[in-house]
Amino acid sequence: MKRTKYIPSESATSFCFSELCLRIKNEMKDKVKNLSYDEVKEVYPLITQDLFKNKDMDTFAEITQVMVFKSLKKFTLNNQIFEYSFRKNHLGGYRWYVLCPKCKATCLKLYLPNKFKDREQLYLCKDCHDLKNSSSLLGATNRYKKVVRPLKRLEAIKTALLKRNIQAGTAKDLLLEYEMIERELNASPEYRLWKFQRDHSPLMANRLL
Repeated sequence: MKRTKYIPSESATSFCFSELCLRIKNEMKDKVKNLSYDEVKEVYPLITQDLFKNKDMDTFAEITQVMVFKSLKKFTLNNQIFEYSFRKNHLGGYRWYVLCPKCKATCLKLYLPNKFKDREQLYLCKDCHDLKNSSSLLGATNRYKKVVRPLKRLEAIKTALLKRNIQAGTAKDLLLEYEMIERELNASPEYRLWKFQRDHSPLMANRLL
């Protein structure tokens, strides 16, 4: 089977590990506050009674990191288990990363291009799957400028308008922009061609985007 050189990252399923790590980190921060000395001792044998009693911030930050790591090791996706690493932030705290199972690069997201049989059916990084953004693949072509980019903007506006706490003034501006983009699309020969192909040949429309 001939391998496609690059495929658009938008056509792959992605999982954001940074959001997972943040959620687990917040859970462990709350949990560690309610642990007894003996429970903390099991997790972090270096703890002393004085450090536990005084709730030493640096020590409890390390304990939280240990608990985050143990919790992450239980997480599976697509029958895969993952390795993680973290770096200390300049302003305090830590930043977690997942390691690509193939090249071991530190990542915030991994991708599964499950519609492409010439790619490994595993969550891997962008480089290992040869993924690129549509903007990089299509560049400054009319198709990208006249079809892909406006449709992406419409989706972004939809997401913003569906938020419950959106302000009336912001909503008004977004609705005006949405209507303007729709008018421009309907007047665009490139968009009309794409729409015709989408309605009559879905596979061809998917390749266009």
